[in-house]
Amino acid sequence: MRLLAWIPRGLSLRRVAAIAMAMGFVLSAALARAEETTAFPYQGVERHYLLHLPPGRTGPVPLVIALHGLNETVESLRHSWTLDAVADRDGFAMVYPEGLTGRWAYADTRPVGLPDGQGLVDDFGFIGALLDKMVADHVADPARVYVAGVSNGALMAWTLACRMPERLAGVAALISGMIERQAQQCHPARLVPLLVLAGTDDLSQDYDGAMGENYRLMSVPETLEFWRHLRGCRTLNWRQLPAHEADDPTAAVRVDWGECSDASPQRFWRMEGAGHSLPSFAPLNERQKQRRHGGRSQAIETAEELWRFFSTP
Repeated sequence: MRLLAWIPRGLSLRRVAAIAMAMGFVLSAALARAEETTAFPYQGVERHYLLHLPPGRTGPVPLVIALHGLNETVESLRHSWTLDAVADRDGFAMVYPEGLTGRWAYADTRPVGLPDGQGLVDDFGFIGALLDKMVADHVADPARVYVAGVSNGALMAWTLACRMPERLAGVAALISGMIERQAQQCHPARLVPLLVLAGTDDLSQDYDGAMGENYRLMSVPETLEFWRHLRGCRTLNWRQLPAHEADDPTAAVRVDWGECSDASPQRFWRMEGAGHSLPSFAPLNERQKQRRHGGRSQAIETAEELWRFFSTP
């Protein structure tokens, strides 16, 4: 009751939730100031990551590897969703590795050069080595390791789903489909639980696909069909969630595939009318209110849906 005592009379529960979310952002910012980026040598280069541990941890816990977007800082990623707060509440760890030059080397046709010019970045190996360290340091429960990537980080997440499935308990690829080269080279030894989220008005990582120099970005539906075919799914079920904010022009549609030959789930959050951003209940800033290229949806809370999917047996 003490928590509710300060709420003004007549304030809606929806607005209370928004205020609580904003308070969560303030808490996350304070935690960010208290944590430091750690150097990790790989390929003769100092790579960096930030580790966020839940309070009261006494041994290995579930671990989410969070992969940032193109030229996005770790702090920007942390503030664009509320996973740190969810991790503190539910007792899992977050690790935020940094890509060299602000991007991930997710395909051989999209290479990233080492700083000395004497080779190419091996981000697949780097993330594997970082995971080895998290397990050796008794941070991560090796049976409960998850990957969540955003935009350019989602492209890296697709590669990990293809090449490292035996080490992962779930993958979330957010606001980007695969490139064609990834699909051509994707022959996973097993299929991991897969969560995909994308906005239909995304013009940065085009929802409908795009052509670039030496690559083709597959559309989100084409990407989903690639994984549906691997699973052998024969049906799908969908439902649209009711609006969370009355003035939000976007809508959230949840799609789940069924009658699959493989038991691992595949879920898709189709954000109708949303753009290249992670949905959140948090109030929109002035730039987001302009809703260019669809803007940010307030239809779901990305962090909550990610962890709900990952933590469901």
